[in-house]
Amino acid sequence: MFNIILFGPPGSGKGTQAKLMVEKFGFLHISTGDLFRYEMGNDTPLGLKAKAYIKAGELVPDEVTIGMLKNKVDQNPDAKGIIFDGFPRTIPQAEALDNLLAEKGSEINALISLSVNEEEIVKRILHRGKTSGRPDDNDESIIRNRIEVYISETKPVFDYYAEQNKSVMIEGMGTVEEIFAGISKEICCRSGYGGAGSAHLFRDKLTAKGGPDGGDGGRGGHIILRGNAQMWTLLHLKYKKHVLAGNGQNGSKSRSTGAEGEDVILEVPLGTIAKDVETGETLFEISEDGETKVLVHGGRGGQGNHHFKSSTNQTPRYAQPGEEGKEEWKILELKVLADVGLVGFPNAGKSTLLSAITAAKPKIGAYPFTTLVPNLGIVSYRDTKSFIMADIPGIIEDAHKGKGLGIRFLKHIERNSVLLFMIPIDATDINKEYDILLNEITEFNPELLDKQRILAVTKIDMVDEETKDLIEAELKVDCPVLFISSITGHNLPKLKDILWATMNS
Repeated sequence: MFNIILFGPPGSGKGTQAKLMVEKFGFLHISTGDLFRYEMGNDTPLGLKAKAYIKAGELVPDEVTIGMLKNKVDQNPDAKGIIFDGFPRTIPQAEALDNLLAEKGSEINALISLSVNEEEIVKRILHRGKTSGRPDDNDESIIRNRIEVYISETKPVFDYYAEQNKSVMIEGMGTVEEIFAGISKEICCRSGYGGAGSAHLFRDKLTAKGGPDGGDGGRGGHIILRGNAQMWTLLHLKYKKHVLAGNGQNGSKSRSTGAEGEDVILEVPLGTIAKDVETGETLFEISEDGETKVLVHGGRGGQGNHHFKSSTNQTPRYAQPGEEGKEEWKILELKVLADVGLVGFPNAGKSTLLSAITAAKPKIGAYPFTTLVPNLGIVSYRDTKSFIMADIPGIIEDAHKGKGLGIRFLKHIERNSVLLFMIPIDATDINKEYDILLNEITEFNPELLDKQRILAVTKIDMVDEETKDLIEAELKVDCPVLFISSITGHNLPKLKDILWATMNS
């Protein structure tokens, strides 16, 4: 079972995205609003309790809400996954939900928070207010207050699951399906049937009653995963919901073995994890280029009749049927959520770069720590190629000791293939800032030094060519350097080329 918490501010399109996931993955959608309406409308024991609290002007206790959730989950034991829409809203609720799922041998797999620009939300809700009939949809100050309340309520829960590496912020204007498909894919796999063995008895013009010479049936086709270092997401499997391998051929005379069924080989990025939908068990991980592992085994071919010849039965007229293929649902997940991690101090221009070369629209501001959570974006590269970039919240000196946003987000860097260091050209000392950043990630995990890194000197539009040349001459760093401007687009195509080449080196 794959369980998701879906957050989104008013007007973010959360309902549309939840419906899209339900249709695409067959998940059960649980909204606490729907639960309360059902339980109270049907005067269930929990519904009556909720009515009593509301009538008394009191908040409904968490145990009542959790009880409603438990009933809903119990009523759907065969659900492939659950989308918890807007719940939990507090840490105690999150802990209670975790305990509820743990009792059923399950867990929350991801918290997806939809990020939409505040002005866009206000615009959407005001437009909706023309037909919704809700007074609070027509008052801009009330709308902005609702957004502020939403952010303050959900941030602790987002951080709670971020500590478990389960939270992700994604742009909420049509890209949830694309991002989700890029990191997780549920597929129905059916391996091939094994071919039947042959019960043929040898005959020719000189031999009227020969012995058994029936061949074995061929093995059914496997479904196989193969690592491909040139792939960075699971988006190529977006429309491949059913995967069918070929059936084995029947055996024939002269002990001829039937041909094996055609295997289906799915190319996947390195870091892909295969899981069983029913149990949630991790089956294996693909970690090397060209590595192959069987996801679903094909049925064995039946044995021909010559295997059953004995002293008491010289001419057996029996052969085994082929073994049936297996039909199983599997989940493919990417362990590495981002190929390129943006590393820099607050206000280095990381969010601006992400918004310039991806569809993501992270919050951007002229003050430190505008980015409080990791933002993901897909970088399109040369036709059908793509890779995922992560904007990690700004690092400060002694972050490895917990200062600033601390190790909460430093650990995300461990999941990136390439580290793009970003330092603005107006920094007091670029060499010193680079050394501090490098020291912070080294103190956190020395193995991060093995990752390939690039330095992007940002905001090049602020200086003239002569100043840029003087600064470049003074640089003393141990990695490739590129001067860029996310505002003018200067060197951004070249940056993509360098990142792609580095990932493939």
